[in-house]
Amino acid sequence: MNTPPANPNALVWRLTIAAIVPQLLGAVLVQAYLLLASPMADQMRELYTRPDMVVTTVLQTCMAGMLLGLTTWCSAQGWLRRHDASGVDRPGRMIAVLLAVSLVLFVLISTGLALLQHAFYRFVVNNREWVDSAFGHYGLARALLTALPLKLCGILISILGGWLAVRIAAWSVSPVAGTGAPPYRPRHAAWIAALTLLLWQLHVGLALGGYFTTYARSPELLNYVIGYWALPALILALAAWVGLRNLPRTLGTAGFGRAIAHGTLAFWLTQLLGVGLALLVLWNMSVGQIARAAEAYSTMAVVLLFYFALVALGSYTGARLLYPRREAPPEIAPA
Repeated sequence: MNTPPANPNALVWRLTIAAIVPQLLGAVLVQAYLLLASPMADQMRELYTRPDMVVTTVLQTCMAGMLLGLTTWCSAQGWLRRHDASGVDRPGRMIAVLLAVSLVLFVLISTGLALLQHAFYRFVVNNREWVDSAFGHYGLARALLTALPLKLCGILISILGGWLAVRIAAWSVSPVAGTGAPPYRPRHAAWIAALTLLLWQLHVGLALGGYFTTYARSPELLNYVIGYWALPALILALAAWVGLRNLPRTLGTAGFGRAIAHGTLAFWLTQLLGVGLALLVLWNMSVGQIARAAEAYSTMAVVLLFYFALVALGSYTGARLLYPRREAPPEIAPA
C-alpha cells in the first residue's frame, strides 16, 4: 500500500513554481533586449524614465506570473484529484517536461500575440474611417477598442497555455494510486477567490489607469507604487481574510470554478456598488463642492475606506451566495 506524502500538495506547488519561473525569466530577457540591443533601445530607455512605465511594466509581468501560477495550480490539483493521487511515479520528469513545455509555449504565445497585435492594428489603420465614426478619434471608447480585444486574447491564450502545459507534462508520468487526492480546503478556495479578484482589479485598473494617466500623468514614483502595488496588496489580503472568515468548513462538491466565480462576483459587485454610490454622491453636490473635494487629501482617504468596505462586502456576499451553509444533522437524544 502506498503511503501519502507528508505534504500532499508538494507536487502541485513544485509544478506551479516550475511554470512561473520560465514566464518571469522570459519577460525579463525580453525587456533587457528591448532596452539594450533592440533597434528602438534609445526610445525604450527614454520611455522607462517615466515612473508609470516602470511600475506598470513590472506589474504586468507579475500579473502574467500570477495568472499562470493560478492556472497551473488549479490544473495540476484537478488532475491529481481526478486520479485520486497526490503524487506521480516520476515527479522530476514531470517537472522537467513542464519546464520545457512552458519555455516553448512562452515563445509561441509571445510570437502569436505579437503577430495578432500587428494584424489588429493593421486592421484598425486600414479601416480608419469606420473606426473613427464608430468609436471616435479620442476618448474612453477608442482606448478600450485598442486595448480590450488584445488583452482578452492574451488572458485566454495564457490560461489555455498553462492548462496545456500541465496536461502534456501529465502524459509523461503515471499517478501513484492509493495515496489519496490532495486536499482542497477552504483556505485554498479563499485565496483563489482573492487572487481572481486581484487579477480583475489589476487588469481593469491598468486599462482605465492607462487612459486617465494619458491626460493626468504624475511625476512621482510613489503615487504609482501606492496605486498599483500597495493598495492591490491590501485588497488581496482583505479579500482572503473575509473569505477565510465566511467560507464553510466543508466545501462539499465545490471546486475551483466556484472559487473563481466567487472572486469575479466580488469584484464586479464592488464596482457596481462603488459606481452607484459615486453617482449618488456627485448628483447631490455642486460643481464647487466637487472641485474642493477633489483637492482635499481627506477625500482620497474616505474613498479608499469606502472601497475597502465594498470589497469586504462583495467577498462576504459572494461567500454567502455561492457557498450555502450546511445545517449540522440534529443530535438524536438517547432513549
